[in-house]
Amino acid sequence: MKKIDKSAHTGDGGIALIHMRVYEMGFVWHERKTDAGIDGEIELRNPVTGEVANRTLFVQSKGKGERRFPGENDTTFHFLCSDADVGYWMSAPVPVLLVCSHPETGEAWWMHVQGWFADPAHRASGRIDFDKDTQRFDRSAAHRLLNLADPHGDAHVPVAEDRPETLTSNLLRISPPEVIYHAPIDTQDAREVFARQRDLDPALQIGEDFILRGDRIYTWRPPHLSALGKIITGGVSEMAVSEWADAGDDVRERWLVHLLNQAFRADVAADCAWHGGRKIVYWRATPDLTARSIRSASGRTRQVFTPKYKKTDPSQVSYCLHAALEWQFLTVGGSWYCALVPTYHYTRDGYRDSLYLAEYLAGIKRLDRNPAVYHQTRMWAHYLHGDDDTLDPRSTILTYGLLETFDTDKGIDDKAWLSDPRKVADDEEALEDDTIAVQDAEEELALFEVPR
Repeated sequence: MKKIDKSAHTGDGGIALIHMRVYEMGFVWHERKTDAGIDGEIELRNPVTGEVANRTLFVQSKGKGERRFPGENDTTFHFLCSDADVGYWMSAPVPVLLVCSHPETGEAWWMHVQGWFADPAHRASGRIDFDKDTQRFDRSAAHRLLNLADPHGDAHVPVAEDRPETLTSNLLRISPPEVIYHAPIDTQDAREVFARQRDLDPALQIGEDFILRGDRIYTWRPPHLSALGKIITGGVSEMAVSEWADAGDDVRERWLVHLLNQAFRADVAADCAWHGGRKIVYWRATPDLTARSIRSASGRTRQVFTPKYKKTDPSQVSYCLHAALEWQFLTVGGSWYCALVPTYHYTRDGYRDSLYLAEYLAGIKRLDRNPAVYHQTRMWAHYLHGDDDTLDPRSTILTYGLLETFDTDKGIDDKAWLSDPRKVADDEEALEDDTIAVQDAEEELALFEVPR
C-alpha cells in the first residue's frame, strides 16, 4: 500500500498551523508548491480596512511531531541550520522567518533569520536559540511582523479603533500666588544672598524663592518671614503677578518663569535635592541609606531611593538609584502648567554623583517603557498635589492641581508601538552585563576614593 510517512505528515501540519496563525493575525498566507528552502510568504494586510501593504515576509517551516527540538524544555530550545540553508536565507531580498512548531499541540515559535545570523558567532555555529515566552508565533506577533517588514512605517500605520479612551498627559495644572514681593538689595549675586542669610541667626528660615533683577530682589513670600528681611536695604513693595504674566513682554515672562522655578525648588526642598549640573531635583538618601518609598496615585508604594549593594560584598553599597524629575513651566490657553519629565539619578553613596552616571542613565532609559514613565509621572504629580497619605503635610508656594486628561473616542493598541521582545531581552541582558562591569570597576576605583 502507498503511504505518507510521519515526517511528511508533520511537515504538512506545520504549514497548516502557520496558515491558521497568519489568518488569525489578519494577514495573507501564500504557500509555495515547489521550494528550495522557503515554504511560503506572508503578505501583510490591514485587518481593519483590508488594504494590503505591499510588504512580504518569507517563511521556512520546521515541524516536530511527538519528538522535541534539540535542548527543548518548558522555556527554550534550539535549532541547527545547515550552511546551505543559512546562505540561501541571508541572500533573500526580504526578511525570512524560521517557524518551528509542534502541529499536534498547536504551538509555534519564530525567529528573524537575517537578524539572528548577522552576529558572526551565531553564523559560525549555525544555531538559533528560541525563547518560548517571547517568540510565540500567534496573533500577538502581528505588530512585530509589521515592524519587521516595514521598519520605517512607510506602508503601515496602526489604525485607531472605535473605543473610548482617556489620555493622561504630563501637564500638571498649577496656580501661582497672586502677589510678588520686591525690595531693594545691594547685590546681584545669588550665592552672596544665601551666604549672608546663613551668617545670620540660625533660627531664621533661609529664603530660597527669589530672583535678583535690576538692584531689586523679587520673592513669593514676604521677605520678613525669612532671613531675607535682614539683608534687604529698603521697604517692601507688592505687585500683581499679572503685571508680568499679561504684559506681553518676553523678558518679564522669562523672569516669572524663573521665579516659578525657584518656587518649585523651594516646594520640594524638604524631600528632594537640587542638582545644578543636570538641572533636576532628586529624592534625597535616607540617613542610614535604607530604601525609601512613598505612596503613589494608585495607592501602591513606589521606591524613590534604592541602594544597590555589591555582589562581591553585600554589606557595601555599590551605587544608589534616586527617582528624579525635570520640569518646565508653560502657559496654555491662559492657564499655567508644569510639564513633568521623570528621570533618574545615580550616586556613589547617596550624595556624590556616580562615576558611571551616564552609563547607568543610558541603560535604564533603554529599558524604560510607557507604563514605567506613566507611573513615575503619576507618582510625582501625586506628591506635588499633596494628596493624603503621600508624605507628611507641607506648605507650598504654588498650588498643584491634577494631571490634565483628554477623552477620545479612538484608541490604538499600545502593543503596536512595542519593539521585538527579543530585542528587549537583549537590552536587559546588556544592561545587566554593563551593571556587573561597572560594579567591578567601582570596586577597583574605591581603593583610590577619598572618604566623604
